[in-house]
Amino acid sequence: MQIYNSLTFQKEDFKPIKKNEVKIYWCGPTVYESPHLGHMKSAVSLDLIHRYFRFKGFEVKLIKNYTDIDDKIIARSNELNQDYRKIAEKYIQEYEDMMDVLNIFKDTKNPRATEVIPFIIHFIEKLIEKGNAYEKGGSVYFAVNSFPKYHQIMQNVSDEDIGEEDDYSTDQDTAYGQDKYDPRDFALWKKMKKGEPYWESPWGKGRPGWHIECSAMALNFLGETIDIHGGGQDLKFPHHRNEIAQSESYTGKPFAHYFVHNGFINVDDEKMSKSLGNYFLISEIIKEYDPMVVRWFLITSHYRSSINYSLENMEQSKKSYNRLINTIKQINESNVSNEETQATKNLANAISTARSNILTFLDDDLDTPKAIAELLSLSREINRIILQEAKPISRNFKDTFFKFIDELDALFGIFPDLESRISKFSGAYTEEAEKTIEVLVKILQETREDLRNRKIFDLSDKIRDKLRDLGIDIKDKKIT
Repeated sequence: MQIYNSLTFQKEDFKPIKKNEVKIYWCGPTVYESPHLGHMKSAVSLDLIHRYFRFKGFEVKLIKNYTDIDDKIIARSNELNQDYRKIAEKYIQEYEDMMDVLNIFKDTKNPRATEVIPFIIHFIEKLIEKGNAYEKGGSVYFAVNSFPKYHQIMQNVSDEDIGEEDDYSTDQDTAYGQDKYDPRDFALWKKMKKGEPYWESPWGKGRPGWHIECSAMALNFLGETIDIHGGGQDLKFPHHRNEIAQSESYTGKPFAHYFVHNGFINVDDEKMSKSLGNYFLISEIIKEYDPMVVRWFLITSHYRSSINYSLENMEQSKKSYNRLINTIKQINESNVSNEETQATKNLANAISTARSNILTFLDDDLDTPKAIAELLSLSREINRIILQEAKPISRNFKDTFFKFIDELDALFGIFPDLESRISKFSGAYTEEAEKTIEVLVKILQETREDLRNRKIFDLSDKIRDKLRDLGIDIKDKKIT
């Protein structure tokens, strides 16, 4: 298996530290808001990695954290006049609910930053002893100049990789403090401000910085060197760079052999962000779409690539996923013949070939777009020969087919409770039906255009509104 390593900017053969075991630390959410589609892009990307390693026989030790104390949570606490712990608990529960809805494998552990405060204090003390950190006015800072290779880490970071809230100038830990030796130095421990949560420390009352929290949780639960560290690509700099600097200064050993980063969510071709007001809560999206359609949409793009969320793309995902479910339903309900025909023999061989190709694609840095394309091509072939040409199926073919479907579910997590799912599926979802619908919609659009040209706007608008109720948006041109 090859995996893209952000440390070296290339794909590399994956070589675990310990045979048949992989240790992964993944930066989880800062729990001050409801989970949005960007959170799910990261979670599903990790889940694909988790599932594939398990499929290949690895024991996976996976830590994904919750940042339950930082500047954003304190700001939300002040805004709502609620205890920060109550806010964190609310959004942790919402996040975990969405993990279940999207069929995400359970992690080994989901630690909270506040659970490791004693280790964080110990961590910082050792950095001070080694000359990598210093105390100033009750706060402690990491001295960037003490780590010579600091600016060589992930040095090809582009503007696209820098998050709107996490660039060098506005990073909450780098921006903190007026009396630092170097403006690039970042806070490891922040002196308490009036009204803020605090813990006792050798430097007085205060709280940890964000960057030190993740390093502490990774080292505390997985050890000094891990196989894979990951998260969103906006975390490359400064968060992951700072984690590497402080962790390797503390241990004197490599922090992680591979860094893996997932892409962004774009909305109608613009990056999803709060400043643009175009981010979507996952709880709202699943009111409109089956959660497995949402998951299918997310895995049709490569985990390292950004994906464009739009009504058109979601509808396309719904169609392709439903076609696949319809194929499974039809095979499940087909009568089995005692005769093994050449057609079903050929299809059984086609399944074997598709399976091999899919695993080859996944071995290449989890290339899910090619894997999904292979799956859909096979599905079309099965539909053509068995469903459209009404060829009988053999017991061997049916068993082969459903063994393959079970493996796909293990790899992609797209068929939970499959028996219930296909029994509730509303029937044939065929290319012919789609073409008929497209023709009918076109007829309605042409009828509207004729009505508008004749200035019969009330009837034209009524048709437009009905189409919008069905999720078909109509853009009218100005009538002169």
